Amino acid sequence: MASKEHGQTSARQSELLAHENTHFGESSELNFDAGTGNGYNCLRRQTNNLASDAIKGHSVGSERSHVDYQSDLRAAPVRPRLNRLIHQIPLVFVAVFAVVGVLLGSCLPDGALFRFWLPALAFTSLAFWLAKSKHSKNWLLAAAICLPLFMARQANFATDYYSGTILSAASEIPQPAILRVQVDRPVVLRRNPLAEIPSRRVLSPWQTQFEARVTELRSGQRYVEASGRVLVVVEGKLTSFRPGDALELYGSLRAFPSPTNPGERDLRPIYQRRQLHARVDVDSPDQIVVIQTPNNLRTTLSPNRWVASFADTSRSLLLQHTTETTGPLAIALVIGQRDFVDSDTRDLLLVTGTAHLLSVSGLHLAIIVMLAKLAAMLVRLPQSLEIGWILSVCVAYVAITGGRPPVMRAALLVAALLIAIWLQRPSQPINTLALAALVLIYWNPMNVSAVGVQLSFLAVATLLLCGRRLRRSSSAPAIDQALEKEERLNQLADSSRTPIVRYGRVGIGMLAQMTWMSACVTATSIPLVWYHFHVVSPISVATNVLLSPLLVFALASGVGTVFLGLISSTLGGMCGTVCSAFLWLMQQIISLAASVPYGHAWLPSPNWYWVAFFYIALAASLYWRQSHRVKWLRRSWIVVWGCIAWWTATTPAELPTGTMEATFIDVGHGTCVVLRLGDESWLYDCGRLGNDTGSSRDIDETLWSLGITELDGVFLSHADSDHYNALPGIVKRFAIREIITPPGMLAENEKGALNAVRTAIAETRIRVREASAGQTLDAGKLPIRILHPPLGGVGGNDNANSLVLSIAKGALLLPGDLEPPGTQSLINQPRPAPGGVLMAPHHGSLTMNAEAVLQWARPRETVVSGGRRARRPEVAQMLATTGSGVHVTATEGAVRVRIDAQGQIEIRTWKQAPW
Repeated sequence: MASKEHGQTSARQSELLAHENTHFGESSELNFDAGTGNGYNCLRRQTNNLASDAIKGHSVGSERSHVDYQSDLRAAPVRPRLNRLIHQIPLVFVAVFAVVGVLLGSCLPDGALFRFWLPALAFTSLAFWLAKSKHSKNWLLAAAICLPLFMARQANFATDYYSGTILSAASEIPQPAILRVQVDRPVVLRRNPLAEIPSRRVLSPWQTQFEARVTELRSGQRYVEASGRVLVVVEGKLTSFRPGDALELYGSLRAFPSPTNPGERDLRPIYQRRQLHARVDVDSPDQIVVIQTPNNLRTTLSPNRWVASFADTSRSLLLQHTTETTGPLAIALVIGQRDFVDSDTRDLLLVTGTAHLLSVSGLHLAIIVMLAKLAAMLVRLPQSLEIGWILSVCVAYVAITGGRPPVMRAALLVAALLIAIWLQRPSQPINTLALAALVLIYWNPMNVSAVGVQLSFLAVATLLLCGRRLRRSSSAPAIDQALEKEERLNQLADSSRTPIVRYGRVGIGMLAQMTWMSACVTATSIPLVWYHFHVVSPISVATNVLLSPLLVFALASGVGTVFLGLISSTLGGMCGTVCSAFLWLMQQIISLAASVPYGHAWLPSPNWYWVAFFYIALAASLYWRQSHRVKWLRRSWIVVWGCIAWWTATTPAELPTGTMEATFIDVGHGTCVVLRLGDESWLYDCGRLGNDTGSSRDIDETLWSLGITELDGVFLSHADSDHYNALPGIVKRFAIREIITPPGMLAENEKGALNAVRTAIAETRIRVREASAGQTLDAGKLPIRILHPPLGGVGGNDNANSLVLSIAKGALLLPGDLEPPGTQSLINQPRPAPGGVLMAPHHGSLTMNAEAVLQWARPRETVVSGGRRARRPEVAQMLATTGSGVHVTATEGAVRVRIDAQGQIEIRTWKQAPW
């Protein structure tokens, strides 16, 4: 039974385990050094005279004076500027209509699409008929086409998803099931994080995941037809399966769970975007039976099976030729399988703003295209063959990485650019980016809400807008012409310098440009990253600049490891050694950046509407004419927005005077209670069963949802790991003033999780003190009294010596895992006033004499912090024998208790009445 708990907890933990670079309309000026020779000075004077003549209106092609031109700019009405913008980038506005259509389609109730659209169509037709301007008619026509098209696409996508019959068969409580499925995605292999724990050596060191389409479901003694797609997780190594294989699974079927705690991220939309309806956990490979493998030529040679075979071979070669620490990063870098990367490394990538570098994206495709271009140049391919070769490489790379949206977006951009070159047609990058957005949104409307897609397009748009000097070719052609001549003359003058000076200037210029672009992307992406991941990382500006060149060599050598490894193990090993060296260096830089003081900060998220307002204001500023005032206003807006967001996010909602609040977090089989006592915040325990990696995600998200960034103290009740093993994660993200334990807890010889706690405390230098019965401390002007254990302890194990707290004169009792003989020691003390709130001892265990504690405390309400075993009806029956109401976190989610100054109790549960 305990192993089942471990399996379910690790599965939940694995579910909880998501930037390129640039600048907004900034013109860069070329600077020159004086005294480089008469010839250079002469060129300089001639160029200045040419530019001066152009500005005065005397240059060729300019028949209007500069004064008249500036007057026209100031007097230009809004509508013509908007019409010109629509004419230049029409697909951007079409993409905006598409996004609005998807959002409207997702907001409408089922079956309301046509009822909504008929009056809207009538209104649009009337407006189109009344519109006098051609541009207004074009606006209305685009809206009339795009909005219903993408609303219908969203509605059809949702209908297709919810038509999967496996949805009705799966519940959030795992149930044994037998299914027949057909594999439709390549197998993903990852290391089993629990296999490294000494007590779990019997587990396989590998875990296999793949997606499959359900064909039949066993019901009684017969199979019934079923539909839908499932994520299959197998404890063991299975790499022989390919798309098209028919399998029979004997496992545990369950739906993807809804959030059970405040602030917890809802993962169901992510699985819905992947068209996954449920999850199947299989304990061992023996519980999978191959029914049929495709034997026809068409299926055997299908691209999906070829891609899966290549990914499997690539993974094996990378693991073979790289080190144990760099192998997971190489797999993530080359073939996009990030499951090998451990959670600690993921955190380092997140806090340094470098997750995109080791997560396959458009940047990686750009490097691959650059390598393909270099190869084409070496063999001197003609232009048409070179374009075909690069397009083929793009298609192959998209297939190998599983068609991830950032890679598809980049592939569409590259394809559009190459086709434009082939057809000798001009290409507008922003329009091309909008076209990529339209394709991705129509392919999967839920890409609109995917944070990875949002960040990808945001970064590229920032690059396109800010990575080069923006010019208005339609305004003053003479000025543009003069500036271009000046640049060419400057290049000619630079050629007369010494190589050291020339290359030094080029290097410094490239470094400055990369830094500026990295800073711009960081500034524009901070709100999204902050909102979704609770982290702000200014250190990412420098880290991305340092790592980008290394990434080129690491990816190139990683690709070489795969392709040369197919030819010769020696050549593959040489490339693997180079790849490992660069990845090791990148790891060292990332670790160093993560340790820089104030380089990053974990913070509660700002409100979603404040984030949306940031981007609306930023987009609106692009419409204004570029000037120094607009640039400074834009930069000031970013700073002002950040200050307001920080203040609102880190200011907790005030409690009424004299009111205390206790939030029992649903952590599965474990305990964590957030105590808000006046203006102070405390934790009582912080752990869960099976959390051997020290993750604290559930607890972190709940604390952030309350606006908490620091804790006045953490009580650890006793030395069972399900009460403290999340502490190493918490100390990384929150400032803690002190830790309070029962006597001798941290001095015990237990290894594993307790060692990790001792290390975390030592590294952060948190004050630790021991508490025993009779001691009292004030927290937010509310007394906390220690009822147990006595200074010398009692006989028995750690449970019997659990730290028991009485808060606000017994209004709230927290007994940990108290059991005999500690129970007898507690109930021999004076009884608290009846009618308070009691946390059930030992997660509501039926064998720990909880009835004696109930008779002694006489609570009005009892809260059980437990997992699957706490759901049993007999637990609630036992705890209700004294007339107490019973709330179980495993069934009701987080439980919030508020007790006011008059002793009135208010209880809310997250699943029934979220706050």
